[in-house]
Amino acid sequence: MKLFALAALLLAVPAAAQDRAAEIDFENALHELKSVQSRAAVERTLVAMNDGVEAGERVVSYIRDRGIEVAVMEQKEASLTTVEHGRTRITLSDALPAYPRVYGPLIAKEIAALMYADMPACSERAYMRRATAGRVWTELGGEPSKLPVVEPLTGDKVSAISDEIAFWAGKDGVEMALYKTGAAEKLYSIPELEQAAGKQELVKLREANGRFVAFLMDERLARQAAGLR
Repeated sequence: MKLFALAALLLAVPAAAQDRAAEIDFENALHELKSVQSRAAVERTLVAMNDGVEAGERVVSYIRDRGIEVAVMEQKEASLTTVEHGRTRITLSDALPAYPRVYGPLIAKEIAALMYADMPACSERAYMRRATAGRVWTELGGEPSKLPVVEPLTGDKVSAISDEIAFWAGKDGVEMALYKTGAAEKLYSIPELEQAAGKQELVKLREANGRFVAFLMDERLARQAAGLR
């Protein structure tokens, strides 16, 4: 009986190995399919952003002018910017719904952080980053009145997006959005920073304030189109 049991076990091993090999092949095929779908979703998003108005087009131009890679991968963060060997890469979580209204504002958030990195850390700079993400989202069809739903067609909620753009998309106006942004990120406003600034810092702060004012003038129509004050 022992010999029969051993023979049966030996015969079963190749079958089990074949089953596992088939499972691995299937898993690899699924992974590759998901990878292809993710790359296609990223490309659709960039095309849609570039075909939109102003904010999305500027973000895409920044990406392409600097050769920044945008990819989807397994990670805890919804979006992340890394630099390896001098090349900047933006990665999006593979757990995110693969829609432009999801990918777009997250890409914009990461790019805006790079676009305004030369400004002093202040609530105005944080507002500009959040506003860029919010504008891209509304340009792609996002509806502020439906937050925290970020993809109205499917009802998807993504807190990484709604949390990022909620202040900008609120109905209390720019001044309150700026205040809430500064409070949330523990940042001072430019006027507050100017009170303790030296001459060199003061010059930078005034330049930053000029950029902020120009940004507000540029986004005025975008806010009105989105039904915001």
